[in-house]
Amino acid sequence: MTAEAPALRAAYRVCRRTTRREDPGIHALVQLMPAELRPACWALWAAASVLDDLADVPDVPAAERAARVEAWTQALRHDQAVGAGSDPVRRALVDAADRWRLDLGGLRDAMVRTREDVHGLRLDDWAAWRAWCNRALVPWVDQVLHLFDRAGVPVTFRLDRQADYQRFVDGAQLTDTLTDLSTDLAHDRLPIPREAMDRFPGAEEDLLAGRWSPAVAALVADLTALARRRVVSRPLTRGMHPGPAVVLDTAAALLRTQLDAVEAAGAAVLKRVPRPSVAARARVLVPARVRSALAWSLTPLNAPTA
Repeated sequence: MTAEAPALRAAYRVCRRTTRREDPGIHALVQLMPAELRPACWALWAAASVLDDLADVPDVPAAERAARVEAWTQALRHDQAVGAGSDPVRRALVDAADRWRLDLGGLRDAMVRTREDVHGLRLDDWAAWRAWCNRALVPWVDQVLHLFDRAGVPVTFRLDRQADYQRFVDGAQLTDTLTDLSTDLAHDRLPIPREAMDRFPGAEEDLLAGRWSPAVAALVADLTALARRRVVSRPLTRGMHPGPAVVLDTAAALLRTQLDAVEAAGAAVLKRVPRPSVAARARVLVPARVRSALAWSLTPLNAPTA
């Protein structure tokens, strides 16, 4: 970053604080990346968080929340076209895209999905759920993969591991679904497929009413176990550069820690967002930081465009 922009540096600091506040797990993973890549990652995840917050503003009609998401999205397109912006998160994101030659057009579908979801969400089966998840999560992850590629550390998944990658994405998104259940229910969203709920008669009605019943408890336990089976990184990291491999392994471990928090929350999962303890996170992150520092110390990186 040149001296031209104390405002730009401040914008990246806003993105870092936003990422740390809204998703401590993501912030911890970004800290395992080389320092050169972190600001762009903060900008990406801060943008995702801002859009989610606009979609979830309490006591605001759905149409108004959708309009706010659309206005922010349109403003991003304008800011990218002119190469500047007054909003700190958009300013940082536009700068990161310019420096690392990222195509933010790849995020458009995810932003449309965020806008559409404010009107409520119901999913019939796992196929519909997976399509919804892929629109929500994969475009943001793809930007990070492009970032590694631009830095000279390409992260590619072999064709024979595509199913493993999809399973991991499923597990990560299912973990998020369980974690955010209280927030989603408050906004008339139920991102659990009916195919899953139908196995536990009464669970859908109880969830929509905010009731913790035996059916809901059994459903949450079943989905938690399913997510735990899916967040397995080892098939994906074989042969991968050790730096990204540490990030992916740590992501899997943090997801399992988050699932522990969901299990421990019990009925409270319908009232608040469960979070792992500081000690539980530290058991994962302390050794990961050591491995990450060693991996990246041996890796020359391509510098971003000045």
